[in-house]
Amino acid sequence: MSYRARLPLLPASLLVLLVLGLVSGVAGCGKANPVAPSGSTITLSANPSELTSPTGTSTITAVVRKPNGTVAAGVDVRFTASLGTIDTLVATNSGGIATATLRGDGRSGTATVNAAVDGGATATALMVPVGGGAKTITLQAIPASVPAAGGKVKLVALVRDATGQPSAGAGVNFTTNLGRLASGGGLVTTDARGQATDTLTLQASDVGNQTSITVGAQTAAADGSLQSATFTVAILTNAAASIVAEANPTQLPLSGGSVHLIALVRNSSGGPVQGAGVNFTASVGTLASGGGIITTDANGQVTDTLTIPAQSPPGPVSVSVQAFTPGAGSNLISSNTVTITLK
Repeated sequence: MSYRARLPLLPASLLVLLVLGLVSGVAGCGKANPVAPSGSTITLSANPSELTSPTGTSTITAVVRKPNGTVAAGVDVRFTASLGTIDTLVATNSGGIATATLRGDGRSGTATVNAAVDGGATATALMVPVGGGAKTITLQAIPASVPAAGGKVKLVALVRDATGQPSAGAGVNFTTNLGRLASGGGLVTTDARGQATDTLTLQASDVGNQTSITVGAQTAAADGSLQSATFTVAILTNAAASIVAEANPTQLPLSGGSVHLIALVRNSSGGPVQGAGVNFTASVGTLASGGGIITTDANGQVTDTLTIPAQSPPGPVSVSVQAFTPGAGSNLISSNTVTITLK
C-alpha cells in the first residue's frame, strides 16, 4: 500500500495575500531613486579649493534644489572630473547634499568637475587646480626693521590659488642676504590660512656697513613656474645719516658780533645720534671750538659760537658756515651751508 502526503489547503484569501507580497517584493528590488524635477539646480563647491599635491584629495559638494528652492533628497548625482578620479554616483541626503572625493592621480593641471542629475539639471563646471596651483605669493616682515646690534624678524608668506583663496599645503622657500633663517632655506608648508612662517636672526657681526636686508619667498605654480616675493628689512644703525646746521642771528652789522651755531645729527631712521663728533667751519671769524670736534648730546645736538670781527668793505659781507660729521663707513657727511650777512 502506498501513502501520498497531503498538504493542507490554504484559504483563497491567504493565497492572494502571499502572491501580492511576492509581487511587491520583486518590484521593490528594482526601485530607483527619485528624479529631480525639470528646472532643478545644482551648486558645486570644493574643499580645499585646490590640490596642492598631485596626489591630494578634495571634497566636492553638490547641493541639489528643486525649482521652488526646496532641497531634493534621495536624488542620484553623477560626478565627472577631467583630471584625477572622483566618486561617480552619490545620492543626496535629507538636506539635498551629495559629496564625492576628487583624488589626484599624479598629474598636475586643472580638473574640470561636473555634476548632473536625472531630469536634466547640470551644475556650472567647477575648476580645481591640481598639483601646487599657487598663483600669487606675498611676503611681510615683523618688525620691518632691526637694530644693528642684532635681533629676530618673523617672516610671513601668504600663498593664494588661482581663485584668490588661501592655498593650504603649498611649499615655500625663504631666502635672505644677511643673517640666518630658522628653516635653513628648506621647504616650509603653508597652513590652512595659506601662510608659511620663518624666523630671521641677525647678529651685530652680520651688519658691517649694510643698512638693509633683502628677504624673499618662493613657491611653485601648477605650470612649474616659480612665484616669488621680496621684502626689505631696514637695519637701524646709530651712525649719522644727516646733519643740519643753524645760525642765530643770520644778520650782523659791519661792526661784527657773535653768532650762536647749532648742528643736529640724525640716524637713518630719523632719530638723534648721541656721541657723534661734529666740527664747524666758517669762511670768516673765529670759532669757540677752534674748529675741533664737539660731541653731540642725547638730543643729537652740538653748539658752537662764531665771533666775526668788524668788516670795513663798503658793501655787505657774506660769511659761510657748515658742519661735518662722520657717517656709516666713516664717510664724511656735510650739512647745509648757512649764510651770515654783515651790512
